[in-house]
Amino acid sequence: MGNSYKVTWTAEKITPAKMADIREQIESRLEDVNQSMSTWRSDSEISQFNQAAKNTQVTINHDFSRVITEAIRIAHITDQTLDITVGPLVNLWGFGPDGRVTDLPSDKAISHAKTLIGIEHLQLKSNTISKSIDGLTIDLSSIAKGYGVDVLAEVMERNGVDNYLVDIGGELRIKGVSANNQAWKVGIDKPFAYSSGQMEIITPGDSAVATSGDYRKYFEKNGQHFSHLIDPRSGRPVSHTVVSATVIAKYSMTADALATAFMVLSVKESLAIANEHQIPIMIIEDKFGKLITHHSESFKKYIKE
Repeated sequence: MGNSYKVTWTAEKITPAKMADIREQIESRLEDVNQSMSTWRSDSEISQFNQAAKNTQVTINHDFSRVITEAIRIAHITDQTLDITVGPLVNLWGFGPDGRVTDLPSDKAISHAKTLIGIEHLQLKSNTISKSIDGLTIDLSSIAKGYGVDVLAEVMERNGVDNYLVDIGGELRIKGVSANNQAWKVGIDKPFAYSSGQMEIITPGDSAVATSGDYRKYFEKNGQHFSHLIDPRSGRPVSHTVVSATVIAKYSMTADALATAFMVLSVKESLAIANEHQIPIMIIEDKFGKLITHHSESFKKYIKE
């Protein structure tokens, strides 16, 4: 996944052998997820799907099925702004495996790339997946890291650990209390480009937390800033003032995917969806160089006074 992971937990007694056993279980489950969902592996299940012709049934495992099911659900509640098939557009704008572009894409090229995307062209049936158009590919970078966090949380719970924090690249899953017997506290960082430090401290309880931002991956052309976040509806990088979105959810894959979608949507759109579906979100907006925070109604109870 291109990230390091960290698992922190408290236990009254644990032997070195048990520690080693838990680590082995963790590594094994991460390998399962990578073998299923890594586009960098030519023999992974996702690569087999991406290389398949339309109407070809590709067998997938339970992990893959869970992630695809959740990605489709979130696409439906976010006006398709979470779109795991958006790869052709991402590549067109120079943020995919083909690397940076020297010229901005033409309207014709954008229109063509949009014919190769769309979650409605994806068919999931229990343990198989297929596509209804040739050229459709999926990339789970907006959700698979979060799912990796969830499977590690499941490892901890299978081993009777009730107090833990799992972290993969800043995506979190938390349960119980920390070593000082207090609720885990999570800091929401200021966007990197603006300064260091934290905008907010939250106590999420037994929940997952994920943050997405546009302040690390972008390019500039003709004096314009082009974010790596592509709006599938327009086929172009987002151009609004949102610089960070943080989501609290039951599962990390849900928080991960929603945080990406809320980076694509405007503040008004995001808050409307979040309040309708009782999703705790915090959005950081850049208003002419000044950082403004917005919270959905259900987020406010998590803010540490």
